[in-house]
Amino acid sequence: MNEPPLNVDFWASRYRVYERDNEEYEAALGESSLVDKAERLWEWKGLNRSVEFEDIRPAIDDLDIDRYVDLEPDAAVREVLDQLRENGPIDGDGLVTPAFLLHLGASSPGDSSVTFPIYDRRVWNAYVYLWGLRGADERLAWAASKSTDEYGRFSQRFQESRAGVAPRRYEQALFMFGGFIMSLASGDQPTSIQTVDEVLGEQEDALRRTQETAGYGVVNLETVRGEQR
Repeated sequence: MNEPPLNVDFWASRYRVYERDNEEYEAALGESSLVDKAERLWEWKGLNRSVEFEDIRPAIDDLDIDRYVDLEPDAAVREVLDQLRENGPIDGDGLVTPAFLLHLGASSPGDSSVTFPIYDRRVWNAYVYLWGLRGADERLAWAASKSTDEYGRFSQRFQESRAGVAPRRYEQALFMFGGFIMSLASGDQPTSIQTVDEVLGEQEDALRRTQETAGYGVVNLETVRGEQR
């Protein structure tokens, strides 16, 4: 797949609701050290829900992040996770925290890493659906995959499919799309792939019909602006 499998401009535009968060993110990338970047963005990423920053600060400070970001993504995330387990309070096998630290280490203001994109359950579910990793009789996931091999494939496909789209904008589009399809769940189970297929199909048909008959896709801005004048 050499093109983004979704309308990046449409989905990334919905990230405007998080604009203040994005400004905080960009400012934090200007910090000179990994530990300072992580401290500013720990709550921003919600990582404080599993471990307080002060408890993990020494382990982050000890990471030789420049060495890890030169590795292949699957090896890098595995080694950072191992270091956090050995030197810090992390005892699980989740990859969101080590992947985020790699992202911070490889990113700078205005230059979000394409090799280590932000990785969480929203982005993971967008990837699961858009790359057809599950069939119509299956469901999305509650959490991002804990497989380092899967993380490596996700990184590779992110790089291969962005087709010149800025990495940060691509992340935003996947984040918003993943959140949308996850919100379609009912009951106590993740959204079924069949439900996502049906809802997106209905939306595509509605947009197509309205475009053909009325000349606009989502909202008739010409009429709206005319009524406001």
